[in-house]
Parts: sequence; structure tokens; C-alpha cells
Amino acid sequence: MSEIQSTTCSETNRTFMTSEAARASEQRFREIQAECEAGQVPELRPGDVIYIDTQIYLGHGQDDFHGGLVEVIKFNKGSTPFVVVAKERQSAYNWKLLSGWQTKLRSKFAKTWSYPDPDTRPEFNKDWR
Repeated sequence: MSEIQSTTCSETNRTFMTSEAARASEQRFREIQAECEAGQVPELRPGDVIYIDTQIYLGHGQDDFHGGLVEVIKFNKGSTPFVVVAKERQSAYNWKLLSGWQTKLRSKFAKTWSYPDPDTRPEFNKDWR
């Protein structure tokens, strides 16, 4: 199947119902990444895909999270814009800072999606309730 007919986004490996939706996803992802690379802070919308970095917590390892691609579920505009992503809804990320890291994170994670990576060892969870 040619890339034009494929229902998979070539940038994120997400599968869509139609090839048109997959091409739109590719275009939107490239647009966001280009704006970030140019030093801009693009406005996000639910369904957009961005990168987050790995999160490791010493006092509550059960919340450790491996970085990579994530889907935006909420975006709050303001002087400091924040983004909430699927799979890690308990955290809000400062998009003004994170947008500046997109190029580095894209090199680091490529098409790898983020995922929870809990460390359940007691010594890394005793300070968290």
C-alpha cells in the first residue's frame, strides 16, 4: 500500500479510519514541530501529538513515566500555557518550556510512544502517600 493510501500516520505510527485523516495528522504534527523548531510556542488542541521527556520520581517511583510521543487532551492558554496529555493525566506540563525541547525529544524518542514505567520497589515509594 502506498503512503498516500495508508491509514497510518508516518510521523507517529497512529492508525486512522481513513488515509485523509492520517495525512492530516502528519501535516499537523510537522506544523507543530516546525513552529517549535523556529522558537515559537504553537497553540495546541486535543488530539495533537507532542513529545514529553521521561519522568523519574525518587519518593514515588510508582509514578515513573517513560517519555516519547503523547496525545494532547487539554490545552490551557495564558501567560504560561499548560498541556495535559493522555496516559499521564495527573500532570500538567509547561508548554512554553516543553515546546523548546521538542527537537531534542524528537531525536531522542523518534516514533516511540510514552508509557507508564512504575518502579514499585519500596525504597522508592516510602515517601509518597
